[in-house]
Amino acid sequence: MASVLSRLITLAAAPIVACASLAFAPMTHADDGQQAPATPGQTIVHDGLSAATAAASCWDIKQHDSNAKDGTYWLQTPAMNAPAQFFCDQTTDGGGWVLIGRGREGWEPWSGGNGDPAKLTTRDRNTDAFKTVQYSNKTVNELLNNENVKDQPDGVRVLRSWSASGRSYQKLDIKFTKMTDFVWPFKMAHPITLSIDNHSPVSALIWNTPGYDQSWNGLQVYPSTRTGWMIGWGYGVGAANWGGDMTSSTSFFHKSGQTIMPYAEAYVRPRLSSDSPSFTRIPDEGEAGSTVTRAVSNYAAKTSWGVTGNINGSYAEGSIQVQALAQVGSTMYVGGNFTGVKQGENGSETASRGLAAFDVNTGDWTGQTFDFNNQVKALLVLPDGRLLVAGDFTRVNGETHIGTVAIDPSTGKVDPSWDLSIRNAIGGGLVSVRALDYYNGYVYMGGVFTHLSGGGTSSVYGRNAARVSLDSRPDRSWNPEFSGSVQAVGVSEDNGSFYAGGHFTRAHGSERAWYAAKFSTEAGAAQDTSFDFQPSTVSAGKYQQTISTGGSRVFIGGSEHSLFGYDTQTNQRTSGSVTLSMGGDMQASTISSKGVIYASCHCSDGAYQDKYDWAVSDRWSRIDEIKWVGAWDATTGENLHWTPFELSSKRKTGAWALTTDTNGNLWVGGDFDLSHIDASHTQWNGGFARFDNRDNVAPETPTLVRTSASTPQTVTLAWDGVSDAVSYEILRDDRPIASTTSTTVEVPRGGNNRFFVRAVDASGNRSATTSVYVPPAQGEVDPANPVLLDAGATWSYRAQTSAAPENWAQASFDDSQWSTGAAPLGYGDSRIATVLASNITRPVTSYFRSHFQVSDARALKGVTVKYLADDGAVVYVNGTEVDRTRIDAGPVSYTTRANAAPSYTAASNSVSEVFVPAALLTSGDNVIAVETHVNYTRSATLGMWASVQRVEGTPDSVPGDDEVTPEPEPQPQPEPEPAPVPDHQKLEPSNLEDATKPIAINAMTNGEVIPSATTQWNYWTSMNAPATDWATTADLKDWSRGAGPIGWGDPQAATSLDIAKKDRPVTYYFARDIDLGTITPSTTLTVKVRADDGAVLRVNGSIVDTKRMSSGNITHSTYANAAVTATKAASDLLEVTVPASYLTDGVNRIGVEEHVNYRNTPSMTFDLTATMVK
Repeated sequence: MASVLSRLITLAAAPIVACASLAFAPMTHADDGQQAPATPGQTIVHDGLSAATAAASCWDIKQHDSNAKDGTYWLQTPAMNAPAQFFCDQTTDGGGWVLIGRGREGWEPWSGGNGDPAKLTTRDRNTDAFKTVQYSNKTVNELLNNENVKDQPDGVRVLRSWSASGRSYQKLDIKFTKMTDFVWPFKMAHPITLSIDNHSPVSALIWNTPGYDQSWNGLQVYPSTRTGWMIGWGYGVGAANWGGDMTSSTSFFHKSGQTIMPYAEAYVRPRLSSDSPSFTRIPDEGEAGSTVTRAVSNYAAKTSWGVTGNINGSYAEGSIQVQALAQVGSTMYVGGNFTGVKQGENGSETASRGLAAFDVNTGDWTGQTFDFNNQVKALLVLPDGRLLVAGDFTRVNGETHIGTVAIDPSTGKVDPSWDLSIRNAIGGGLVSVRALDYYNGYVYMGGVFTHLSGGGTSSVYGRNAARVSLDSRPDRSWNPEFSGSVQAVGVSEDNGSFYAGGHFTRAHGSERAWYAAKFSTEAGAAQDTSFDFQPSTVSAGKYQQTISTGGSRVFIGGSEHSLFGYDTQTNQRTSGSVTLSMGGDMQASTISSKGVIYASCHCSDGAYQDKYDWAVSDRWSRIDEIKWVGAWDATTGENLHWTPFELSSKRKTGAWALTTDTNGNLWVGGDFDLSHIDASHTQWNGGFARFDNRDNVAPETPTLVRTSASTPQTVTLAWDGVSDAVSYEILRDDRPIASTTSTTVEVPRGGNNRFFVRAVDASGNRSATTSVYVPPAQGEVDPANPVLLDAGATWSYRAQTSAAPENWAQASFDDSQWSTGAAPLGYGDSRIATVLASNITRPVTSYFRSHFQVSDARALKGVTVKYLADDGAVVYVNGTEVDRTRIDAGPVSYTTRANAAPSYTAASNSVSEVFVPAALLTSGDNVIAVETHVNYTRSATLGMWASVQRVEGTPDSVPGDDEVTPEPEPQPQPEPEPAPVPDHQKLEPSNLEDATKPIAINAMTNGEVIPSATTQWNYWTSMNAPATDWATTADLKDWSRGAGPIGWGDPQAATSLDIAKKDRPVTYYFARDIDLGTITPSTTLTVKVRADDGAVLRVNGSIVDTKRMSSGNITHSTYANAAVTATKAASDLLEVTVPASYLTDGVNRIGVEEHVNYRNTPSMTFDLTATMVK
């Protein structure tokens, strides 16, 4: 088996067992039994002994083999994306149990699992097993085929040690009577029936210590002082008086608080059969792709800066460290109750009181400082780019500003034109502005105040809510007049209504407005009394403190512990989620561009879906883990099963500020001091953390599935890969059977031999599969395979510090003494298959040779050669040069240097391609030879691969063709008609198709000088910015070139860019020189530029205009301020008439920057046309 296994790849980032590195080998098996090879049409025995023969469940294995032993087996349910290995208990109570968790103390409610799941593929009852490991909720649900837990006949089985030695076990059978999809239930009010050692079941909530007594027949799972705040399958408190070993490192008992935590194992027994109709035959056209959740990552992004200190001396609710977040351009502003910023937990503090500025991409402090004398509670970006700040302050930067102030983000200075003054004529006179929103020319604000003055208007009455124009003039005609403080405001774009939440019960003096209410934005602020907000309780707190609007929904959250959704048109409540009496109030919310509402609370137990009261009851549909922040669908209100992984809130007060930036990342503000950047690594946080946008765009589908080798039992499949893929999954008939990180794999034949391939990207998104591929029988030619030389083929190579023999590229050259290796060949990148030996001095030129076969050169039009040039390359076929990349024209020798030094990634993203006519081919053996040249001998990477693919058609000519076509008989030609004489000679620009030369206008005085489609552009798509003089005088020879439109996400693009999502920069650059001749004072150049998402137009280095770009400094990392589709960008152009003052006699350079709104934007396209008038 060793030779077969060597062809198979370890499964990277196993999709159903997080963090596991499992050998996903189609031909391996767990036990010593050998499986007979399958032949086409033969029924596959799903015995779980290999990935290709994975069983649907442990129970399925036991049903077909009563002698099956405890051990590791491959399982594959219809809900799983790929088979994986699990431990099956095949002896206890008839067998068929799959292990889903084990450990002593330290169990967790974490939805993402706990510990290294690879350790659950075996069962070792020893001290190494005491450290708890649990599968993720997703993994367990997939094992159950996403069937309801409440419908499982065997429920959940827990075996917990009945002795300190671990020699005997007590059996707990737990039926969850309301659990739909599986969750770890330790901190949730799940109703259960519990049977211990087959005795009669008892019913209770799992967190209420169910059982037959409060001792050895009781169950404690909820963390409390009684359990020492630990979680496990604990015995009742009465057992803690036992006098045996509960403290040694080898004991299977551990006393925590007043509870004995035993070593325990959790199992489920789904009764799934491998011939279940749930395994559906994949149609010939293949299956659709799938994507991961729209919610952001559960892990925090790496950041090093944060805020520190406390302005007002209070740490109570309402005085939390971070309470407001808002992005302006590339800066994220953070407001709250702090005195400064620092880098790292032990960094020194730099004063910036109440407000601080951080780079939205890196999280680094920008250097701007502020001085507020009290806390900031709300931030709002105004349409003109100013930042409006609100809070409890009265002085800012030494000046009097009560409740609000406007900041110029470009300077960090106070904008003196905002002269709003606020006072409070009741309640001691303290002013607090706590909420802001903007709609239709007005800033809406809520808080504690009574009168406002500004913009030439004084003493406008606005009790606890008001609206102010952008020139700081209060609107006297609009005043809801709330009886209590307003904590949250929001205006719906859908219905133009104003919503408020807070401590009020009345509006307009006597109208009932029960803690949340809806008002018109027309003069008079009439209340819509048909909107009837119902709090989650009538006996406790009812105040509401967060409102988010989006589409046809408004979400209102607050006390007690609730988040309710309402339809903006009908006022009907559409959804409800409550964190129950053990949870905490909702405090902040935001709706992302992906249709996700994030909401936060001081809670860390469970969120109860479809619950509308906070009492402990079974009036709910499901429970999900929540740790300070949760995520729901912003239309349906359904929980998306997302929460941050173990985010630490210093005082357990949770999040008080949420926003999503233009990258799609979620910023979470509160008193956070520690976050996980992955399952096992943490970082310090200063008040806030960032959770990055998750790529949920499926990769492209692989193409050209083919057979490269076969035996009667196996077939080696190959395909053309896609740039985003980190692995590929191979499916046969109705389920996956193998995975590989390369573009070829050997798999067993079997079933109907209907194969499909799909790509998997780094985030776990899966492409649509290929259409069905049925390989030929052994020895037969694969008619679907046009590939004559695969990209991973074996090459002979010479990498020495001297030139190869002069005839090295000829077909007759003997390369038998050269080294050999599979492509890609080179050094400096993990994707290299054959690493060239490292010497003190790298060679300037390396030489490579391989062979491909052409059965009949007369039957082909030619071949297409694709090749990687890193840094530069010259390609020969049968001794004739056919192409070169990044090598200047002229003779080439060993000492010739490439004219640019791209990275391996950059070179891979711009693979070269050339058509080679049949005239250069011979029937039989052909030789392809490639010489690679570095730009400098310390070049970080060198890489080479090439593929050859036949092109069908009739050849133009073939060497050796001895048929002579007779010359046609001369025919008499008619007299030519005299050409018409035009009134004027039409002039057109030249050099359009050669971006290395300036466009010449050829004495034109007006007309289109840069047309679309035919004009070639220089373009730069690197993660690093180009030279600073790129838009003026820089040499662009190392830039790529192509005709517009250029980009991705547009099927009409003339030059399609294939850049892996992880390698896509924020900004893309396009440049072209044009010789305009003599410029007169009246000369103009009218330019139309596609902006997808945003664009900056430069002429001779000067910025002429921008579109969808915020004001301020624009850099390589500056995002566009809005996202548009390619279709929208093609119609909504940036149109500018460039005056003569921007132009110069002779050659001018037109430069364009295209900036995306977020990295995973579905399109980035560029095109430009220009018309000149002299």
